[in-house]
Amino acid sequence: MKVVSFFSGCGGLDLGFEQAGFEVIWANDNDPAVFETYLLNHPHTYLCRKDMRELTMEEIPECDGFIGGPPCQSWSEGGKQLGLDDERGRMFLTYIHFIQAKQPKFFVIENVKGILSDKHFPTFKKMLGQLKDAGYVVHYQLMNAAHYYVPQERFRVIVVGVRNDIDVKYQFPKPDISCFITLRQAIGEITEEPRKYTLELVDMEYEKWLNHDVYMGPFDDRYMARNRVRGWNEVSYTMQAKARNCPLHPQAPKMIYVSRDKQIFRPGYEHLYRRLSVRECARIQTFPDHFRFIYHDVCDGYKMVGNAVPPRLGRAIAESIKECFASVLSESCSILVATYRNENQLRMSLENRLYYVRADLRAGAMRFSQGMKAPHYLFLHKSGSYILLILKEVEPRLVSSMYLENLGFHPSGDQYWVFEILDVETENRTECIKNYVSEHGGMKMKPYILELKL
Repeated sequence: MKVVSFFSGCGGLDLGFEQAGFEVIWANDNDPAVFETYLLNHPHTYLCRKDMRELTMEEIPECDGFIGGPPCQSWSEGGKQLGLDDERGRMFLTYIHFIQAKQPKFFVIENVKGILSDKHFPTFKKMLGQLKDAGYVVHYQLMNAAHYYVPQERFRVIVVGVRNDIDVKYQFPKPDISCFITLRQAIGEITEEPRKYTLELVDMEYEKWLNHDVYMGPFDDRYMARNRVRGWNEVSYTMQAKARNCPLHPQAPKMIYVSRDKQIFRPGYEHLYRRLSVRECARIQTFPDHFRFIYHDVCDGYKMVGNAVPPRLGRAIAESIKECFASVLSESCSILVATYRNENQLRMSLENRLYYVRADLRAGAMRFSQGMKAPHYLFLHKSGSYILLILKEVEPRLVSSMYLENLGFHPSGDQYWVFEILDVETENRTECIKNYVSEHGGMKMKPYILELKL
């Protein structure tokens, strides 16, 4: 299934959906600080860098689902709690407008638990009502990432909507409260000292650990008002977007309580109190070690990591949606309907286990997005003869005419899409799909893709 992503940031939620087998075909974020990181780690996704309020409906591609977490500062219990009186809070309404207009099969919205507070809950319920009136069955739940194998206490409100003309029943993923991932399990093997920064530019050349950089700015009074250390055998505090509010490394003993608004570092152990590095935060957020964050100011690294949805939580949500749609997906498939020139070309296609179509802009050519997998079937026809082939569900390859000539084909263009053939389908299925093609698309000379509902 194909999804588009809004408020994408560095792509934590996107990564979770990709890990669950979804295709993130298009993403949107207008923060320049995330561009390089997103493009590096999501090479098959088109990143739209426009302010979403300037987008037209035509710019948003057709897809199965929308995913995204509108800015949370307006709803956070620790902020000014301006809600819709804040421009960032109104971005939630923009997202709802897109859902209303484009009508994807499903959507996901992620936000902070403050949106369920007494102050904001009436507004939240009205927004859910708008989504229901737009034609969706809307579910919401407060989820703790620690219950989904994320080594931190992180509460987030997740909203999932499924279009009400689709006969499925959605259920949130079941929490596992019996198994917590501890800080030792998450970051215990990172024993090297991080590189220390305050205001200087970050050196992006690394050795073993990518982004093992730590912010060493001063601790303000508000930070020192409570303990910031969790032990090795505990889960972490919530990862923060602001570097100065990042939790402290578990190598230090817990801070000493002095008064309601004051705690201090344990005397004699002051040297152990440092913030977690960007890489340690990324591990606690469940980003893989190869996921590289690009930044010149270390604070931007913390911001990208802290603002992200933990990929493992995103994957749990994605898999619950995939399971919900499983019955629908099992009853549908896509077919590439095309012709073959003669029996010799068909024989060579079967021997080489490939079929090709033009990839330029001429009549009869086809265009494919990067990362798009091949259709399930290839239905070939010629003068009343036909054959149904099963294709490998891999991305079509773009090849030159020379590549095909070396295999014995005789192409007449420059570039071609190559589809890999897995096997020949059974006679009964071939006859069934032949009838469907005849009724719904016809035996056209130009290749086209037909979505089949069995």
